[in-house]
Amino acid sequence: MTFFNAAPHRPIVADHYDVIVVGARAGGASTAMLLARHGLSVLAVDRGRYGSDIMSTHSIAGAGILQLSRWGVLDAVRDAATPVTTHVVFDYGGDRVEIDVPVRGDVDGLYNPRRTVLDPILVDAAVAAGAEVLHGVSMVEVTFDDTGRADGAVLDLGGEFRRVGARFVVGADGARSRVATQVGAELLHRETCGAASIYAYVSGFSDDTILNYYSPGRVVGVIPTNDGAAVVWTGMPADAFAVRARKDVAGAYHAAVSTVPEVAEHVARGPISGLRAFAGTPGFLRRAWGPGWALVGDAGYFKDPVSAHGITDALIGAELVADAIAACLAGDTEHEALGSMQETRDTLAAEMMPAVAGAAALPSDMSDLKRAFRDMSRAMRHEWELIDSRFRVPVLA
Repeated sequence: MTFFNAAPHRPIVADHYDVIVVGARAGGASTAMLLARHGLSVLAVDRGRYGSDIMSTHSIAGAGILQLSRWGVLDAVRDAATPVTTHVVFDYGGDRVEIDVPVRGDVDGLYNPRRTVLDPILVDAAVAAGAEVLHGVSMVEVTFDDTGRADGAVLDLGGEFRRVGARFVVGADGARSRVATQVGAELLHRETCGAASIYAYVSGFSDDTILNYYSPGRVVGVIPTNDGAAVVWTGMPADAFAVRARKDVAGAYHAAVSTVPEVAEHVARGPISGLRAFAGTPGFLRRAWGPGWALVGDAGYFKDPVSAHGITDALIGAELVADAIAACLAGDTEHEALGSMQETRDTLAAEMMPAVAGAAALPSDMSDLKRAFRDMSRAMRHEWELIDSRFRVPVLA
């Protein structure tokens, strides 16, 4: 595999960095950017291509939009012609609830950018801040010193294996995180079940409205994104996916969408593209740090995609981790700085995870589902309050 540096004029791979970040998607690129803005030397690597696509709801909650604004990158999302969502509809078996998204300062609504838009914006911001970002580069293993502290990583640089030292290694490499596995990150909590999802892109929907249609054991949603398209997705229990959808994803998708006439008419006109399926994984919480390492995003805290909250958590977690590592390298103990980071993350998770699990169960009783989303909404308000108080000052380059 070939690899390239997002800033080709920079030297490629020094012998040692303050921080190596494994993964350069939303969480990893944001972490690298913020660490570099703290004045640290940072190498971020990602096995994928720069700007490549990835399965995603694309949805970012208000707290995540606030982060993008504070970091000075929200305008780049807007400049990419990402539509702003100002209206959200929840239909619980015909009981329709409509919500107007409040305008709060620079946050004029919700944005749901394609990952081909959001991830490169964050990578470019990391490079502009001084981080080195390499794509097409895989981490082979985390290395440790004689005390068991993480002290670097062996990287596959297009077939050349090289050890690079670091004072910290950050895993931002997703729910199946190799970093988490190799550092032995303790599993603190796992949900009992997760929903399966099927996604596709369809045109013809309003740019300013997110739609959610719930019925017993099923959800059909519409999330506007770039290029006049929307993510039209359906969720179902994982066991139902195994029986009805695994061997015929397209058939199961169209069968689910056909239950919502106002969505089905757009899908029928087509074309649809990017059909992808997620068989479902129960949410979990891992220990977020240890000697010389930390986890960001899905690597440490994974929730069912029915929450459409993964990007937001990654953006919040990026700042928590970056601030904690910067504090450690400025003289604070890891127990103080990283311990406080995990305490904050776990406090937010303790409120959000039960609500998401309730929604992911797709219960037959719509009152249970409504309760889950009310609880989720309350947790999101608390996220906003955290950022507005703890992270009040903009973090600009």
